Amino acid sequence: MTDPIVNKRKSIFLRIICLVIFAGIIVAGLWPFKFWPENKVEWLKDQNGVRFYGQGIIYSEKEIAMAPSFRSSNLPSSISVEICLQPETEASSHIGRILSFFDDQGSESFFIGQWRPHLILGKGIHGKDTYREIGIRDVLKKAEKRFVAITSGVDGTRIYVDGILLKSSPRFHLFSINEKPSGKIVLGASPTGSEYWTGNILSLAIYDRVLTGQEVSTHSHGSKKSGEEGLVALYPFDERSGQWGYNHASRRHLFIPSKFEVLQKTILVPPWVDFRFNRSYLMDILTNILGFIPFGFFFSAYLSRKKNMSKRCLFLMAILLGVSLSLCIEVIQVYLPTRNSQLMDVLANSMGAILGATLYYLRGHQSASL
Repeated sequence: MTDPIVNKRKSIFLRIICLVIFAGIIVAGLWPFKFWPENKVEWLKDQNGVRFYGQGIIYSEKEIAMAPSFRSSNLPSSISVEICLQPETEASSHIGRILSFFDDQGSESFFIGQWRPHLILGKGIHGKDTYREIGIRDVLKKAEKRFVAITSGVDGTRIYVDGILLKSSPRFHLFSINEKPSGKIVLGASPTGSEYWTGNILSLAIYDRVLTGQEVSTHSHGSKKSGEEGLVALYPFDERSGQWGYNHASRRHLFIPSKFEVLQKTILVPPWVDFRFNRSYLMDILTNILGFIPFGFFFSAYLSRKKNMSKRCLFLMAILLGVSLSLCIEVIQVYLPTRNSQLMDVLANSMGAILGATLYYLRGHQSASL
C-alpha cells in the first residue's frame, strides 16, 4: 500500500513542476512583454535621411492616390517609385520590407523588399495563388548606397539600379486591372509589423506615371524637382528632427511614431502566408514542438492522480490544456507589436503536447504516477 505522506509529496512535487513549466511557457511566449516598444527609427545627423536600426516603422496617415488609367478601365494604372537607400544588414530569415503599399482594406498591394543582398518586388498576399514576385540578385549589399527605381504600367514593370535598367518584366504589374490605384505607404516594416528592414532611406519619390529611362538616369544623379509632371510624393527627409517627414509634392506626409505601431493586427496567421523554407523557420517550429513536450508529459502525470476519470479522458484533458494555453498566448501576442500571432505556433505546440502526453501514457498503465 502506498504511503499517504509519500503520495502527498509526489503530488506537491508534480504541482510545482507543472507550475514551473506553465510559467516558463508564458515567459517564452510573451517575452519581452513590451506592449509599447520603442520605434527604432532615428534621423541621420550628417546627411538627409532616416535610419531603421531595428523593428521600426514610418507610415502615411492618409492615402496617396495615383491617377487611374485614362486609356481604358481594363488596363493597369501606372506608378513609378524612386528610393535612395543604404542597407545595414542582409537578413535571411525574412524579406525585409523597405517599402509597402497597402490599400484601404489593410491588404498589402505590393512591396519593395530585401532578402540577403537581393532586391525583391512582391505583389499580392504571400501564400496565395495570386502572389507574384520578381527580383534582382546581389544589388543590396551591406553599407552600399543604391538608387532604386521601379516603373510599372501597361507595358509591365522595369527595375533600375543606379540609373541602369537591370530587369524588365512585361507580365508583372504593381496594380492589377481595375485595382484602385491608391494606398498608404509604410517604410521599414510590413503593415502587420513583421518582416522589418534595417538600413538608411535617404529619399523617396512616387509618380503616377511611368518614368522614362532617361528620367531615371537623370534622377539617379540627384536632379529632381517638386513640380515635375505626375509627382505625387517627394520625401527628401531633410527635417533632421521631429515626427514628420514632409511631402514636398502634396500634403500626404509621413509619420514617425515614438512607439512602434502595428497598422494591421492579425490573429493566427495561416502557415501558408508566412512559411519560409529556411533554417530559422524550421528551427522555430522544432522549438515550439519541443517546448510543449514537457507540458504534455507532466500535466498528464499530474492529472493521472485523479482516480475518478478514465485514462482516455485524462489524456485528452492534458492535450486540451496545452492547446488552450497556446491559443491564449497567440491571442495576447496580437497586442505585442514585437511578436507575431501564428497558427503554425499553435499547431506545433499542440503536437508537442500530444507527444508529451503520449510518452507518459506509453510508460504503461501500471505506472500511473511518478
